[in-house]
Amino acid sequence: MSGYREIVKLLEANAGAKRMSEVFDDFVEMSALAVRNAVDSWGYDEREEQYLRVAGRYDREELNRFAHALALVVNAMAEAPCDVLGRLYMELELGNGRLGQFYTPYDVARLMAGMQIDAIAERVRSQGFARLYEPACGAAAFIVAITQEMRTAGLNPQTQLHVTAEDIAPQAVHMAYIHLSLLHVPAVVHRRNTLTMETFDSWRTPAHILGGWGWKFRHADAVERAQKLLDSAPQSDSPPFTTTPCRTAPGCADLDSGRSRRLLLSPPGDPIGKPLIPLGTAR
Repeated sequence: MSGYREIVKLLEANAGAKRMSEVFDDFVEMSALAVRNAVDSWGYDEREEQYLRVAGRYDREELNRFAHALALVVNAMAEAPCDVLGRLYMELELGNGRLGQFYTPYDVARLMAGMQIDAIAERVRSQGFARLYEPACGAAAFIVAITQEMRTAGLNPQTQLHVTAEDIAPQAVHMAYIHLSLLHVPAVVHRRNTLTMETFDSWRTPAHILGGWGWKFRHADAVERAQKLLDSAPQSDSPPFTTTPCRTAPGCADLDSGRSRRLLLSPPGDPIGKPLIPLGTAR
């Protein structure tokens, strides 16, 4: 990965008396906050205050190193999209075996994505876009791999994919959000306990906000509900209503003293002998 060793050096230079895990967490949190506050006005002030609290732990030179490191991550994702931050996390030996915090190697994620691309392509053909749900998303390695498989298949993940991702670890949420934001993938990344379904925060990527995906979902859901109603309606070979002349309709009462043959609305299966009301005649 281009610039990878330089990113490591920059983060190590910022460690000093701090633990590397703390420096890495601060780096991805400030990066995610900066990206989100550029497009998401909801909760802006609270996030800005959090950014300043984290930034206050570092001097100007250290903050410049963080900015330089983020620029290198951006370049790496542009040159060869992959799980840049997840790989960096594991290479820095920050994985926590006790908590089960390990990030899937990107080659494995790409293999798994290749096994799913046919189903995704079929959903895109039938509905215009595919929805992807990823619980315990980590740094979003699998999602990044899906976007690359879509490109290989001639699909556009920026307009034909929407992702809902979840993880309970703040650090994982920030990493996933950065990756998906840099790839301009419409997504909502929830910090959520997928066992209790308790949600702590939700991060909407710039592509989700700027692409109007909230409206797209409402429209798609309305179309789906309407289709289900049509599919569940009883089918009949005869039309719901038929028109027949009053004087020849079975059971038609002669409600008009004249000889005109008025048209009546006669529901199918109307019992013989039940008077029908001519069109335009008051009861």
